[in-house]
Amino acid sequence: MKQLIEYIVSNIVNHPESVIITEDQTEDKQAIKYLIKVDPEDVGRVIGKEGKVIKSIRQIVRIAAIQKGTRAIVDLQEDDSPKQLIDTEFDKESPADLVEEKEEAIEEVANAIEEKKEEKIDD
Repeated sequence: MKQLIEYIVSNIVNHPESVIITEDQTEDKQAIKYLIKVDPEDVGRVIGKEGKVIKSIRQIVRIAAIQKGTRAIVDLQEDDSPKQLIDTEFDKESPADLVEEKEEAIEEVANAIEEKKEEKIDD
């Protein structure tokens, strides 16, 4: 899951070399906590307009966690304090619902990556 988050985030930001994903067990050992650290200039890119990008990342991580039967918590470190963005847990959703959510989330992330590519072309 860490590699998935790192892949998505590094393809969205302008400074992929600055992307750091740390992984820790929660105190109750029932979830894995992922902390995303990016260059301060890229925080807005990870969050996206109206939080759409981070919500899509959240859905992808949530679906991956459900498929593994685990919980995942994803935080984005803004400045020096982590901000909790995601607390996903194992839900009993139908596979059809998960497929639809996954497709929507992947489309949103793909749109963010495409926007970044277009910006690079324009430069």
